[in-house]
Amino acid sequence: MMVDAGGDPDTPRPRTGPLVAAFIALVALASCELWVIGLTAGRAARITALAGLLMAKVGLVLAFFMRGRANRRASWLVLTAIGLATGAAVVLMLDTVFRVTLL
Repeated sequence: MMVDAGGDPDTPRPRTGPLVAAFIALVALASCELWVIGLTAGRAARITALAGLLMAKVGLVLAFFMRGRANRRASWLVLTAIGLATGAAVVLMLDTVFRVTLL
């Protein structure tokens, strides 16, 4: 069903402001990732920073683009699972880095 250019005054219009802000935040986080890659800090510190930026990006995508706020319980479970998985991955990567550097 097509709606004329004026639209029906009773139908709610989608708010694009928060989506645009979330997209700008994603672009900013991606540029921060590129900045972290170029740092001269230790490899473990860069990996940890990149994992933190990844968790922030996933949270933004779930909350704004996948409408994760509509069902709070499901989004809380997903975010907890992603956080635990990312934390475990970071711990395993740091363990591997320290084992390789000690040899």
